[in-house]
This record gives sequence, C-alpha cells and structure tokens, in this order.
Amino acid sequence: MRTYRYSPLTTLQNQSASCLLTTGRLFPSTPPAYYGGDRINAVRLAFRRAFRGYQAHAWGHDEVRPVTGGWKGQRNNWGATIFDALDTLIIMNLTEEFKAAREHVKNVRFTDTDDYVVQVFETTIRYLGGLISAYDLTKDKVFIDKAVQLADILLPAFDTPFGIPLHSVDIKAGKGVDSHYRHKSSSLAEIGSLQLEFRKLSEITGNNIYDKKAQKVIDILKQKKSELALPGLYPIHIDPYSLKFTTTHVTWGGHGDSFYEYLLKHYLLTNGERSDVLDMWKTAVNTTKERLISGVKDFSDLTFVTQWKDNKAIYKMEHLACFMGGNILLGGKALKDNSLIELGLNLTESCYRTCYSTATGLGPEIFAWIPTNGKESLFMSRVQRKMSRLVGFYPVNYGYYLRPEVIESLFYAYRITGNAKYQDWGWEIFKSIERYCSTEIAYSGINDVSDPMGAWDDTAERQVIVVFFFYAETLKYLYLLFSDVNVISLDEYVLNTEAHPFKIISH
Repeated sequence: MRTYRYSPLTTLQNQSASCLLTTGRLFPSTPPAYYGGDRINAVRLAFRRAFRGYQAHAWGHDEVRPVTGGWKGQRNNWGATIFDALDTLIIMNLTEEFKAAREHVKNVRFTDTDDYVVQVFETTIRYLGGLISAYDLTKDKVFIDKAVQLADILLPAFDTPFGIPLHSVDIKAGKGVDSHYRHKSSSLAEIGSLQLEFRKLSEITGNNIYDKKAQKVIDILKQKKSELALPGLYPIHIDPYSLKFTTTHVTWGGHGDSFYEYLLKHYLLTNGERSDVLDMWKTAVNTTKERLISGVKDFSDLTFVTQWKDNKAIYKMEHLACFMGGNILLGGKALKDNSLIELGLNLTESCYRTCYSTATGLGPEIFAWIPTNGKESLFMSRVQRKMSRLVGFYPVNYGYYLRPEVIESLFYAYRITGNAKYQDWGWEIFKSIERYCSTEIAYSGINDVSDPMGAWDDTAERQVIVVFFFYAETLKYLYLLFSDVNVISLDEYVLNTEAHPFKIISH
C-alpha cells in the first residue's frame, strides 16, 4: 500500500520565481485570468525536491531510482538528467542547483561512456538540445563549446549512401551503427527530429555543416512523397541504405511524433524562411483531418486520432500522441487558421479527459476507443467494456510514466486562448502527480492509473524511474502554464521536443 510521505503542496513557501521577460506579439500579452502565487511555487518546489533527490542518489548518472535510491544509466551515462534540466533550472531561477549542473557539464568527457555506442536521436534532443538552450538563455560559452564537441561526435552517423543517419554512433570507432529495428531501418522520428538542434547550432557557430546534414534528410523525404499512401504521412521506418519504407505503419505516436512536430517548428524557428517544411506539415495535418481523425461511439464531444497500417485504421492512441493538440494549436495560431485552433482544442480536451476519467486522474500510456459507427471488440475485457461505455475510451497500457504530452498541449491551449480552465486542468494533473507519484526521494511512474492504491516498483524494466523528461518537460510545462505569458514567450522562442527553448532566428 502506498503512503504519502511528502508533498510540496503542504509546504508552500513564499519563494519568488524568475521571469525571463520578452515582448509578446502574435500570442496574447495581456495578464492572464490567473497566474502566479501558490501554483508556480508548488511546481518549483516539486522540481527542486526531485532534483535534489537526484543529486543525493544519482548525481552524474542519467536517472535516479525514486524508491530504492539507486541510479540507472541508459542514455550514455553522462548525466542526462543534468543536461535535460539545464534550462529548467535557469527558468526557475534555481541558482545553486544550476551552478552544480554547469560544473558537471563543464567537466564531462563525451568519450567516456559505458559501451561507446550512443543513440543519435536521444543524444541530440536531450543533451545537444539542453546545451543549445542553456547557451541561448545565458550566452555562457561553456555550453556552446560542449554542444560543438557533441555534435561533431554524432556526425559520422550521416555517413550513409544517401545521408540518412544511422541509429547510433560508435564514438570510439568514429562510425555509425545500425539500429535494432527490423531490417536495420531508421525511425522517421529519429531522422526527422534533428533539424532544430542542428539548424540552431549552425546559426550560433556559423558552421553550416550541421544544418546541411540534417536538412538533407528532409530533402530526401520530400522526394518520396509520391510513394505515400496517405499524402504527407510517412511510414515510420525507412531503410537508410535503399531508401525503401520497411513498414506501412503511420502514426503521430512513437516513431512518428516529433517528425511532424519539427516540420512546423522548423518553419517557426527560421522565422518563416523554410516554407517547404510548413507545406509538408500542412499536407500531413490536412490528410490527418480527412483520414485519421476519429469520433467516438456515443461520445460526440470526443476527438481522437487513429494510427494506420496495411490500409486499415487502428483505433488506438498513445499518450505520446497527445502532443498533437498543442502542435496543431501552434500551427493554427501562426497561420491564423481558426479551424486548426478548434481541432487542436478538441484534441487537447479529449486527451485531458483520458486523465481525469481515471481513478488517479492520470492518463494511461495507451488507450483505445470504439469509433462512431463501430462495435465492441470480442477481445475487450469486462472492465474495458464498462469504462468504454462510461467515458468513451479504455486503457490498453494502464501505466503512467510521468509523461508531459497532455500538459504540453494544455500549455499551448492556455497561451493561445488565455482561457484559465487549461491552467485549472493542469493543476488537477499536478495534484494527481503529487498524490500518486511522489516518493521520499523524488517521483515515480505508476503501473496502473485505475488503481489509487497501487505500489511503485523502480526495479522493473518499465519506466518507473524518474525519467529525465520529467525534469525537462513535465514540470517545465506546468511551471510555464502557471507563469506570465511573457516567460519564454512563444513569439521569441520555439521549444524542441524535449521542451528546450531555442531563440527564434532573426534575419
């Protein structure tokens, strides 16, 4: 049985949070209906306690085990939590913790890793993204010097016949390493989510090699659009040696998600310079509206997004895909397209309802539903049938692993509409995280969102450790949701897929 030992909600202090003030233009700049006060401080205290738990039990390693107090090193073991948390520490004005983090980053040797093989995508979005963002916010040369060192280590992954990067790099041998996926294929999200970091690095350093390598991937994908069964929507695996797609699976969830996210954000980061990627994003969204958007049987107010495989819809959605609401909202605002804003808000609310409809108020890792004209599956359990009839969806994977995507979309919904209900919904999720995920050391994911009395187990292989994105994304999006809209203004910054803010490039 779980016991609730500690919660920042019960120990609020009058601590002021920092504000990085910028001038808003496209996005609302009037004072929001509610911001500041106890909510901001509660999130800041939660982050500080979790980070100090990491400092005490896992400093220098990638992740802390929040129940047993051990550590895990699944992302190169250079201290992924530290790199991922850099800009959050800056935004929250946690100067003591930031000093320690900067010192660690300064002394890290990227040639020291457990097996010398590092994943290109994960290393780029977390380590490289964190370094670039920290530099953008501080102009401290330590961060950009480290970013260049790391990017140069990753470049051999692009040494393939067509320039499609391999999954990993052997940093000792200085060469790319094939993936473990079927046919040794490359993942769409992994090859299509390097462009913000590499473009920004080229802009800062004046060295175009990084942008050139990443942009070649997009150029190749553009050339393959005639092969797509669904216009603008790409299968999630491609052979880097032959350029053949190795699956028909299309999804806005895992292995597809951040590719579509970056098409829009690449356009925004370059201040409208890259209209070609915006066109790719618009085509993908239009096809999604026509072919993948799904209603729910007996719940006309719910909107979900199917997957697609072998010419058939799959009525299943990952928590990961709930970033879509925010991404479509961001595009709708930039394009002044009210129909996209409406769709983004519908998706955001539907994803939020997968949270508040559970016994814990936390959303499941994967959920499914019965489409408007569909029937219950023979494979549904009695519990799934009951939940589907009551709330319109049912969990397939019951775990909540501290993921940020629903909160991310609430953040964009609030920033774009100014409606305080999105802050209130985010606050409800934060309270549930406090109640069901808080441990003596930090925070743990849970294995069953339908069980308020469920136990933690951070020795399991599933992600019930304090994953680094909890520091980089989940708590940052909550903090920004409750902050003044000029803190990391969306007119001045684009957030990468790990919520690392990059200053928009001026021309």
